[in-house]
Amino acid sequence: MEIQKTAGESLATGNIMRGCELCIEGKKLVLFVTGLCNQNCYYCTISCSRWQKDEIWANERRVGAIEDIVEEARLCKAEGAGITGGEPFMKLERVIQYVRFLKEAFGKSFHIHLYTNGTLATQENLRALNEAGLDELRIHMDRRAVELALELPGWKVGMEVPCLPGKENELFELVDYLESVGAHFLNLNELEFSDRNVEPMEALGLTLKADSLTEVDGSREVANAVLEYAKDKKLPVHFCTARLKLDYQLRNRLTNRANTIRKPFEKVTANGFLRKGVIEGGKLDVMAAELRKLNVPDNLMFLSKRANRIEVSEEAAQLAAKKLKFKVAVVEEYPSAEPWDWEKTPLNWISRSRNH
Repeated sequence: MEIQKTAGESLATGNIMRGCELCIEGKKLVLFVTGLCNQNCYYCTISCSRWQKDEIWANERRVGAIEDIVEEARLCKAEGAGITGGEPFMKLERVIQYVRFLKEAFGKSFHIHLYTNGTLATQENLRALNEAGLDELRIHMDRRAVELALELPGWKVGMEVPCLPGKENELFELVDYLESVGAHFLNLNELEFSDRNVEPMEALGLTLKADSLTEVDGSREVANAVLEYAKDKKLPVHFCTARLKLDYQLRNRLTNRANTIRKPFEKVTANGFLRKGVIEGGKLDVMAAELRKLNVPDNLMFLSKRANRIEVSEEAAQLAAKKLKFKVAVVEEYPSAEPWDWEKTPLNWISRSRNH
């Protein structure tokens, strides 16, 4: 099999899994079911704010009720979900409930895959997940779990591991093992620094790649070596890059959500943000009255009590900046469940800082 570039500019031998396809398209709901974990891998990228906390998140939306998950999936036009943590098997009943609920809400074609270290897997709980309708199982470390899962029909089973510099031989052996037991895939992740793993990784001598904010130097070279090794194998191997996660998975998911929730006067940017004008610095009803005098209709302005501002088109903001005494700016808003201004450009006042 030749090494090919995917639609997300990652690299693969053979066909990538359906879960990866949806990820690239931004059509995968990221369902974080718990921050609890029974391992403490030094390279884990889970944030300090979520580590070992039993919280549930659907993308950037904190889940209070199971219906929140379905609503977030609909807003993002999701065609599947990736269940992650923490270690999902520590809250297995919750996971099974979510798998069944999503399948009932969106149908059997709604693709669901799950990440696990595999150490808590048993034949019994794997069967429960399988019967609930899980489509794909991505195991991080426990080979015993791989073999147990492969005994069950109807789903795809493989491993997903980071590309650790200097570990080429171990990964070559992993390719051979997975092929020998009939696994369906191997996913390789580019190793990245995060707020929680930077200290232990630096202690091991790992360094940041030049011209990168997160990528570990040498990780990509390991992946390339493994892909070359796998060219003559039947096992599909996919190298998921840091760029794929940022420039494809996240950007496309944000764009999908932005197009769903956008107000008539908002524009969706190339990065998936919502661009618009904002007027602030006065009472909402007073500012709205002044905007009406500028012939801005009510259906093209939004009175945001949350942000204590009025939102309008960028063009209306340009006019308001010349005519009104209030502060006027153009913002690019991150379109999550709790939106925030990624960038704010004042039109008639000077800002001392910009939000990024």
